[in-house]
Amino acid sequence: MNIQMIGIDHSRASVEERELFSFTKTKQKELMEAVVRQQSVDGCVLLSTCNRMELYVSLDAKAEPDLYRIICHCKQISGEEEKRLRELFTVRTEEDAVRHLFLLTAGLKSKIIGEDQILTQVGDALEFARSGEFADTVLKTLFRMAVTAGKKIKTQVAIPKGNTSTIDAALTQLARQGYQFAGENCLVIGNGEMGRLTARAFQERGANVTVTVRQYHSGEVRIPEGCARIHYGERYHKIPECRYVVSATASPNVTLERVELEKWKLEHPITFVDLAVPRDIDTSIRELSWAEVYDIDDFQGGIGLSERQQEQLQAANLLAEEELAAFVSWYECRDMVPQIQKFGALAAQDVSWRMGRTFQQMKLDASQCRQLADAVEQTSQKVFQKMLFGLRDHADTDVMRECLAALEKVWKEE
Repeated sequence: MNIQMIGIDHSRASVEERELFSFTKTKQKELMEAVVRQQSVDGCVLLSTCNRMELYVSLDAKAEPDLYRIICHCKQISGEEEKRLRELFTVRTEEDAVRHLFLLTAGLKSKIIGEDQILTQVGDALEFARSGEFADTVLKTLFRMAVTAGKKIKTQVAIPKGNTSTIDAALTQLARQGYQFAGENCLVIGNGEMGRLTARAFQERGANVTVTVRQYHSGEVRIPEGCARIHYGERYHKIPECRYVVSATASPNVTLERVELEKWKLEHPITFVDLAVPRDIDTSIRELSWAEVYDIDDFQGGIGLSERQQEQLQAANLLAEEELAAFVSWYECRDMVPQIQKFGALAAQDVSWRMGRTFQQMKLDASQCRQLADAVEQTSQKVFQKMLFGLRDHADTDVMRECLAALEKVWKEE
């Protein structure tokens, strides 16, 4: 199995280091174009989130491209910095790469065990790679099976968890530190998925929430019901009224700058929470006497697992191993697909030929007879191929090859 993953994530890299390898959609396309230009690469999929950047590639036999160097070239990182950052990356190959993706999609590699966002993010990564024709058949199948495995694990193994998103973890941690939310004003910058999650999280805790939008027309943006809205350009004027300000955009640009905020002489504290990578909020804002600033790495830490969670985690790992075995079986048998399709076509032709006299006895005209024959042939082909693909997915690889060899012999003898 020649599948490789190279990535950087929260387990080894700080937010400052991770944001060096954060990719906008434009940069994602640029990187994947550079990767698939390598002669040894058949396809690639890039997963880029706040906590991780992972590049999955399908390779020719014995190929060993320097994927890290390609990534650094795309991000214009070179020299001593390139050498220093290399140690933050992890490379996984073959079954280890597949296992990691399955566990990741189930939320078992996240800071918040069992979190739900990663499942959507993995699916979105596949769709983006497919739309640009970067993913080959192997990676398309791998990511589809990973999403299926993630859903299956989440359904069958109910891992107990208190928080299912970064903002929930953040607010829970702040509450433990004595922060109050009920009745407080909160400004959420960004109305994408994370922005909407943030707005709902504050609403559930009784806060008065305002969300920034870039258009006033309600048909063009979606914000949670009950939230007020202001234009993004008015955000600085709203901040003095707020106790909390959260920036949660997918933009690579800074949303809040110190030079604008230091104009205010405030007597009450404001807590800024930056959930973006790269970070949205000017880090020097924390030097203002009335401001305190948190970023994504200030939360989710120190979350231990109970004995019950450990047991459920073991069950999830066993289920992931079953899904891994299913993918390995598909991978090892993928060369059988042309044979199975050929036998399906031959079987359909045989059924159609044997039904020929029956069609004639039905006293149909030539056109009707042909339409019926085509329908029978297509149906027969689908049924026969479904049986063979089902056998391939459940039978031992060697047994399946023997079956196909026997079928080949039978048709040759006929």
